[in-house]
Amino acid sequence: MSIKHKGLKPQSKHKHHTFQRDLTAPTLTLLTIGGIMGSGLFLASGLAIRSAGPVILIFFGVAVVAMYFEITALAEMSVATPSPGSFLVYTEKVLGPGWTFVSGWIFWFSSVLTMSSEVTAAALFTKFWFPGVALWIWSLVYSALIIGVNFLSVRGFGTIEDVMAGVKTLAVALFLAVGIGALLHILPASAHTHLSMNPLIDITAHGGWLPHGWLAAAPTMLLVLFAYAGTGVIGLAAAESKSPAKVIPTAVRSTSIIVFVLYLGSIFLILSLMPWNRYVPNVSPFTIALKSVSVPGAAFAMNLVLLFAVLSTMNAALYSNVRVLYRLAKDHQAPPWLGKLNAKGQPAFAILASAGLLAFTIGLAYALPKQAYAYLVTATGFQAMFIWLMVLLTQLKYRPYLQKHHPHHLKYRQLGFPVSTILVMVFVIMAMGFAFLAKGELVGVVVGIGVIGLTWAVWILFGHRIIRHHGAG
Repeated sequence: MSIKHKGLKPQSKHKHHTFQRDLTAPTLTLLTIGGIMGSGLFLASGLAIRSAGPVILIFFGVAVVAMYFEITALAEMSVATPSPGSFLVYTEKVLGPGWTFVSGWIFWFSSVLTMSSEVTAAALFTKFWFPGVALWIWSLVYSALIIGVNFLSVRGFGTIEDVMAGVKTLAVALFLAVGIGALLHILPASAHTHLSMNPLIDITAHGGWLPHGWLAAAPTMLLVLFAYAGTGVIGLAAAESKSPAKVIPTAVRSTSIIVFVLYLGSIFLILSLMPWNRYVPNVSPFTIALKSVSVPGAAFAMNLVLLFAVLSTMNAALYSNVRVLYRLAKDHQAPPWLGKLNAKGQPAFAILASAGLLAFTIGLAYALPKQAYAYLVTATGFQAMFIWLMVLLTQLKYRPYLQKHHPHHLKYRQLGFPVSTILVMVFVIMAMGFAFLAKGELVGVVVGIGVIGLTWAVWILFGHRIIRHHGAG
C-alpha cells in the first residue's frame, strides 16, 4: 500500500486508509515532551516535596535516568519494527496475547485518567481569570477543543502540539532564568523572602535532606515517576514518522536532554527559592516559588503557562491512547469498528470512544472530595509504571528475538542491555511497592491494582474467544 505525503491512495476499487507519515524529529520531540511535561511536574511535584522534603531533588535525578532507559528501550523496538500499535505489537510477539490485552487496556484506561486530571487542572487554572464561570463549562470547552485537534491531519495536529508544547517548554526555561537571576541577586527578592548566597543552605535549612525520614520519603517515588510518564508516544508515533530510523533516535536524544535540564533545574530552583515546608497540596509549586521574586505579572504568566502545559499533555495523551485502542481492535481485542480509519487516516471511532470515557471520568472527578487529585495521580501513576514494566519486559524478550530472526533491523540499541533494563525494572517495582506506605493515597494504589486485576480477570474469562477470533482473522 503506497502512502502519499499529503493523502492516501486506495489499493483497489475499495478504499483502504492508512496513517499518514508526516511527523518530523522536532515535532515528535515536542509531542513527547507534551506527553511527559504536565500536572505531574506542575502540580503533583508539590505533593512530593511536602511529603519527602529536599531529598525529592535526588529522586527526580534518579527517575530521569530510569526514564531515559525506558524510552530508549521503546525506541529500540520502534525503530526495528515501526507500528501504530507500538510496544503492543512486540509484546504479542514475545509474551503472547494475554499480556497484550492487559497492557493495551491498562494503557488506554490510564491515558484517559490522565486526560481527565489534566482537563480538570485546566479548568481550575482558567478560574484564575473567570472565577464566576462553573468548572464543568471549561472542562467541556477544553475537552471539545482537544478532541477537535485530534481530528485534524497529522501535520495539522503536529503543528498545534508544537505550539502548545513549545510554549510550556520555553516558559519553564524562562522560569529557570528568573530563578537563577533571583539566586544571583540580579532580580530583586520579595519583601518576605531571604535568599543566601549558598542555595544548598536554603534547601536543607529546615530539617536537612530527609526531614520526615525514609519511610515518609520513599512512597513519593511513585509521584516522581508519574511526572515522567507519557513517553509511550515515541513508539506510537513511529508509523507516522517520515523516517523512523532517523526521526526516533533524534527525538529520544532531544527529549532526554530537554527533560533532564528543565526538570532538575526547576526542582532545584523551587527548593532554593522557597522553603520546602511552605509548599501546599493542590497549588502549583511553580506559582508559590515565584512569590519569592518581585516580578510584576509573574503569577498571571505562570498560570497561562500551566494552562498550556496541561492541555498539551491532554492532547498527547489522547493521541497515544486512541492508537492503542486502534491496535487492540486490529488484534480482535476490542470491537472491530474501533480499528477503522477515516479518509484523513485517523482512528475516528477510537477518538470518540476515548472522548466518551473522558466525559464520564470528568463527572466522577467533580463528584469526589478534595483528595480526588491525589487519588487520581496515584492510580494513574501506578498503572503508568505497570506499562513501563511491560515495555521493559517486552524489550528483554524482543532484543534476542530480533538478533535471531532480524538482526539487520537492530539499527538503534539501548545502552547497557540487559543490565540497564533489569535495574530500571527493579527500581520501578520498588517504587510501586513503597506506594503502599503513602499516607492518604492508599485508595489510589488500590484502584490502580484493582483495574489491573479486573483486566486480567476479563482475559481469563474471555481470552479464549479473543484467541479464536484472532486466529480466524
